[in-house]
Amino acid sequence: MERDMAVRPVGLRTADASGQGTTAFRRPSLSWRLAATRPEVIQQAYEVQVAPTARFEGDAISSGRIECRSPLSAPWPADKLESRDVAWCRVRVWTDHGLTEWSDPLRLEGALYQQSDWLARPISPVSNIGRVDPVAVPLVRRSFVVSQPVASARLYVTALGLHDSCINGIPVSDALFDPGWTAYDSRLLYACHDVTALLTPGENVLSSAIGDGWWRGNLTWTMKRAVYGDATALLAQLEITYIDGSRETVASDEHWCGSTGSLLAADIYNGSEIDLTREQSGWRKPGFDASDWQAVHALALPEGLEQRSLPPVREVQSFDAGFAINARGGVSIDCGQNLTGYLRLTLRVSAPASVTVHHAEVLEQDGSLHSAALREAKATDIYHLPTGLFTVSPNFTYHGFRFAEVTLDEGVELERVEVCVVSTDLAEIGHFRCSDARLNQLDSNIRWSQRGNFLALPTDCPQRDERLGWTGDIQVFAPTACANFDSRAFLSSWLIDLAIEQAPDGQVPSTVPNVIHGHPYEFGGIGWGDAATLVPWALYEAYGDAGVLARQFQSMRKWVDWGVSRLSPERLWLGDFHLGDWLDPGAPPNKPEEATTDRDFIASAYLAHSANRLAASARVLGEEALAAHYLALSSRIAAATWEHWRESLVKTQAGCAIALVFGIVPFEHAQETGKSLAALVEESGGRIATGFLGTPAVLPALTMTGQHEAAYRLLLNVQAPGWLYQVLNGATTMWERWDAILPDGSINRGEMAADDAASMISFNHYAYGCVGAWLYRTLAGIAPCCDVAGYQLIEFAPQPGGGIDWAEAGIKTPLGVASIHWHLTADRLTVQLVVPPAAKAKFVAPAGWILLEGEPQPLGSGTHRLELVASANLR
Repeated sequence: MERDMAVRPVGLRTADASGQGTTAFRRPSLSWRLAATRPEVIQQAYEVQVAPTARFEGDAISSGRIECRSPLSAPWPADKLESRDVAWCRVRVWTDHGLTEWSDPLRLEGALYQQSDWLARPISPVSNIGRVDPVAVPLVRRSFVVSQPVASARLYVTALGLHDSCINGIPVSDALFDPGWTAYDSRLLYACHDVTALLTPGENVLSSAIGDGWWRGNLTWTMKRAVYGDATALLAQLEITYIDGSRETVASDEHWCGSTGSLLAADIYNGSEIDLTREQSGWRKPGFDASDWQAVHALALPEGLEQRSLPPVREVQSFDAGFAINARGGVSIDCGQNLTGYLRLTLRVSAPASVTVHHAEVLEQDGSLHSAALREAKATDIYHLPTGLFTVSPNFTYHGFRFAEVTLDEGVELERVEVCVVSTDLAEIGHFRCSDARLNQLDSNIRWSQRGNFLALPTDCPQRDERLGWTGDIQVFAPTACANFDSRAFLSSWLIDLAIEQAPDGQVPSTVPNVIHGHPYEFGGIGWGDAATLVPWALYEAYGDAGVLARQFQSMRKWVDWGVSRLSPERLWLGDFHLGDWLDPGAPPNKPEEATTDRDFIASAYLAHSANRLAASARVLGEEALAAHYLALSSRIAAATWEHWRESLVKTQAGCAIALVFGIVPFEHAQETGKSLAALVEESGGRIATGFLGTPAVLPALTMTGQHEAAYRLLLNVQAPGWLYQVLNGATTMWERWDAILPDGSINRGEMAADDAASMISFNHYAYGCVGAWLYRTLAGIAPCCDVAGYQLIEFAPQPGGGIDWAEAGIKTPLGVASIHWHLTADRLTVQLVVPPAAKAKFVAPAGWILLEGEPQPLGSGTHRLELVASANLR
């Protein structure tokens, strides 16, 4: 058999991105990349082997040769994994030149898949049960003896609340805010940590502090407490395997003991209060006298225990910040960047004292912190310190801030301020740069907003008394999110909760998890509910994993079928409440739901679009009858929508844009509608006039109809409202309102005509960052083709304009790095492309430019250099 020694499969992986040694999936799909020293690589087939050892001897199970050009999401060829099973797998492929060598083997270990695997029970100190008001953070510990050499040890751990667990005083991981926030009543995530190296001969101690977190802490602007329960608890199961093959389990049960210590309070919105004079020194280590600690109570084992498959929240970055004494006698800190995280302070204390840290995103004109935007969130950390040198940071809380003010009692000297950035630790996979520094800052703002709001789930904002998983925000932002960071496992996990929280009739709540029960905005309608269909599609488009479509398919159908049930006999969605084109600049400032574009039109258009994406998903899954049904349904709704609103939709930017991008406009009327949109842009002086739902469509609508000049005028507009207005007014993250800072430099107070949330102004809100997808796909010119998802077919279609003379973008696709760099001179456009192995690409010349050597189609893997000349020069 001919061998291809120039190609080798690498990066063998499953869909579990948690980084743990165990896998959440019993039948894990497998993906890989092809490393190549030659161009034009094509995978023709593959073989996967699974074996109980890395030797792959006679007991190995083989898939056999599978004819398949895709190295993404190959099905598991063996029996499903059982709890604690160990399996090794490897892959080789047949290319157009022959058979490759085997990949490096991948070790997989089964998690705990059955409720019966759990001997542990959630435990809580008896004084911590039935508590709704804030209390000191409970501590629990258990000592045990390791009497012989240890071969391996696994700690399976989660909490009702948040946990900070150690063995012998050493953290079991660097994860923060575990187990994250899910639909706790149905689904609770746990982690598995390899703690073999933490155990020592003799006495050992497993300990944890248990924070309220989202389980029992304040939630929503109504400051609800104990939404999920009035007791926080730890669930921990330590399984030790000794060298002689014997096993021992140390499980959370009533043999543990509990107390409280230095952490007097910890709340996600309000901050934490720590009194180091109350610290029980050594409580996490062997030899501590816990005879006066109280008993713990064991609670029922929760349903829906599932291993976390997404990466954890971590400190993803840290840097030092300067500080100065202000006119109020406090210490002012400017991090130079709006962010999500906290401050770590080094303090020298000459006499017992207190230190208070307040946080804010922006400053008032007098230099004081603007705290009104926090609403009921206190965002304050307090430390009570004895004499000595201390480095302190808060526990079980985070803040959205750029500025802070530290109040020091007499006798306290601040020696160092370290800024700690926290986020779900997603790999950054995309980059964008161009010759316009303002757009590079806009791109930076988008990334910082994503980083700051992708914390356990996709939140709307990180600072005020909200921080909820608003479905509309992530629906419009998902394509950008999936290009910036590897968001596959993160959003896939969140979608499971969306399906859980979905109403029986198919309605999708505005927030997932749904903690605004009974509020008028509980179900936001179109745009928000469409997260059920459009976020799974965005994941499939970016990563090529049909598994997410298969898992979410019934949820997607329920949402579309609910919309269909609301249609009039004329196939229009009329009269229902929808949040609509939220925060449209033309809406009354205190009523952001009252947009200038008819919400009934948007509802009908969005339903047609979601039905279309559902049809495409059905086709991917081989459900041809359902694909035909929903495609026909989409066409009928689109036709009815056009017929009913064809005269009025052209009166607003959002109306034109949504109608064009969602295919509501018949082909023969598309150019005319594009001209109408361009005219609206001209009439507005280049200012944008769209809210959350219209904004992701407006630039694509202009460019798809050849209105490139209008697109760049809109993008580069520096007046309010506009993207660069934010940049030129000092934004380092995306703003919730286009005019969060008013043209006179004052702060928009964000008044709301609502009793429960009188203001709404956030300076870290990624929704308008949805423009990032256009920066990648049109300005730079790199996009996945939905016909062959996961960048297996890449469309390079740059569209220079706006005086920008070069741009570049790259994405670490599932197949490898794909990139584009173009440079414009007076008479030439030079484009350099990189296509990863096993992928193909098509190049679409920008309007007004012609390839010097024709148009090679398709482009194979490798590096390509293309030269184009302006068509006007060839006349």
